[in-house]
Amino acid sequence: MSLKKLLKALALLCIISGLALIFWLRNYLIYGMLIVVGIGLYYFSTKKDETKDNLNIANFINVFTHFRVALDSDANVFNALSASLELTSGRMHEELERLISAINKDHSVTPFITFAKKYNHRFVTHIMINIYMLINHGLDPKRLWQFNYLFETLLKEYNDAEISKHQNSYDRFDLSLFLGSGIMMFTIMGSILSLLGGA
Repeated sequence: MSLKKLLKALALLCIISGLALIFWLRNYLIYGMLIVVGIGLYYFSTKKDETKDNLNIANFINVFTHFRVALDSDANVFNALSASLELTSGRMHEELERLISAINKDHSVTPFITFAKKYNHRFVTHIMINIYMLINHGLDPKRLWQFNYLFETLLKEYNDAEISKHQNSYDRFDLSLFLGSGIMMFTIMGSILSLLGGA
């Protein structure tokens, strides 16, 4: 079982047992805190892992933006890729270096497809095939327009996804804040009622 699944199971156990014990033993404060802990665990179990691997769409966009700038400065494709290599690190650097090395030996589209497969994204595949075509057919305006169009489409899709992701995280935060406040009010009222009942 993964850590995320374990945290989710623990969170649900805390929430269910907290609710059951509140109704069964009428001790609102202690078991209300158990529910709050459960909600906290559930929140952390649903948070996305910050991966150390920089082989992602954001980094692809960053590196190939530099590639575009180099192309606009009249560099050929090989020199533009080499210039981009100097601006990255980690796994992205390794894969780009492997691509540059491979295209010196293999003049087919295979090295570009192999590089694109690491991303598992349709636009990355189309962009890499387009870069291969820029090598074989030259930097004519039609080919460059095609590359820029594909790159801008990827950029727009990525930006839209990021905006949506941030909106969803704000919605989740609002919901957890609302639930936390509700449970806190519930436990305070329960404590007051138990104190009044004991007086």
